Amino acid sequence: MEYLIDTHVFIWALMDTKKIPKKTFEILEDENNTVYISSMSFWEIAIKVQSKKLELHGINVLQLPHIAKQLNFTILDPQTYDYVSISQIPLKENHHDPFDRMLIQQAIRNDLVLISKDEKFQQYEENGLQLMW
Repeated sequence: MEYLIDTHVFIWALMDTKKIPKKTFEILEDENNTVYISSMSFWEIAIKVQSKKLELHGINVLQLPHIAKQLNFTILDPQTYDYVSISQIPLKENHHDPFDRMLIQQAIRNDLVLISKDEKFQQYEENGLQLMW
């Protein structure tokens, strides 16, 4: 199967795997699965590190793409159509995060199961999002 991980899943895979449920962790480690991380997640992490909202405890943000590859994650770059077609996902009253919306759009457009703990994502299942945690 093919999966796209939310930013927090990547951070936990780096720093605190105990936060990832066993079933989800097994999916991440199964070599028969393709697990993607969006390059948008690296941008989000870099912004949070710079603004001091996130501490990587000695991990250099510039090494994150390399570390992702070491963890056997495949980097998924948004395509031009991902940016413009994001307007096809309805804005939800309680959810406007542009990073989340891009991950949702990438998952829908690429027919990927999005792995996220974020309960707000459930409201996009009616728009074709496949979600698991």
